[in-house]
Amino acid sequence: MHRSRNPPAWLIFAVLCTGCATQPKLPEPAPAPAPGRNGCGTAQTFAEGGERATLWVRTSAEFRAASEATYRAALAALEKGLADPAWTAEPTQADELSALPPAVVMDIDETVLDNSEPQARMLLDGTCFEQFPVVWDAWVANRSAPAVPGAAEFIRAARAMKDSRGRPVRVFFITNRECVSRAGSKDACPQHADSAANLRLLGLDAPSLDEDLMLKGERPEWESEKLSRRRVVARGHRIVLNIGDDLADFLPDVRRATPLARERARCAAEARWGRQWFVLPNPMYGSWLVALGPDFEPALAAEPQVKQGCQDP
Repeated sequence: MHRSRNPPAWLIFAVLCTGCATQPKLPEPAPAPAPGRNGCGTAQTFAEGGERATLWVRTSAEFRAASEATYRAALAALEKGLADPAWTAEPTQADELSALPPAVVMDIDETVLDNSEPQARMLLDGTCFEQFPVVWDAWVANRSAPAVPGAAEFIRAARAMKDSRGRPVRVFFITNRECVSRAGSKDACPQHADSAANLRLLGLDAPSLDEDLMLKGERPEWESEKLSRRRVVARGHRIVLNIGDDLADFLPDVRRATPLARERARCAAEARWGRQWFVLPNPMYGSWLVALGPDFEPALAAEPQVKQGCQDP
């Protein structure tokens, strides 16, 4: 079987976005090079196999069950963490933490907001590599992404919980949605307002929502690595849980690491997974695909480097 050598869509999505019920309709994108499987000036965004990953997210009962189960487990862990004033999900956070009010840190894309709609649209349209940023920004501007199963319920329940001193949980959204200029807008970061509006439409508003939303590039030091933004949160809050869909939502320096290095990093943090750190399933894109590179055949032929357990024999 012939296999495409073009960069996989998930790889492009990971670089640009993670760095990035009834589905809403995606608006027509702004003018761009002619779409279509035969109209690409360079490579097509999608390679073989993207359809299956996207269909699994959009149609399978298994995805919904896994996502909702993850959020139920996270809520139970949050209750335990709130009762323990020394509990923190941020490895850089130490010393006396009881004076700090509690917080949860969450990624947005494929953690809170479901972006499988534009993924499916780009697959159907044969979207070209150079068109991706335009199509993605049109989707963000549409402000109509649905919630990942279980996410909205978790956020509402978390905000209603309090620590032993009666202080409510604050939810921070640390996302690699990027601040970029947009034609017709004077806003330096229209994506911030779009993301906040999307959350509000899902009933996830809060008095501090605009402050709780932290996009890539809103400050010069807020790059793809999320540690600098978590440190901002950690200065004023005890981070009880961290929830995301990518290893880089939790750990620094893994975004472009090899699969083996990523596995070692996962094992080094073994005690936190499923206790303070919770991962949502995302087979569509992510830094795991960046680590494999554009050609999957060597990875398919190789022995898997993922360990069954993290203890050396």
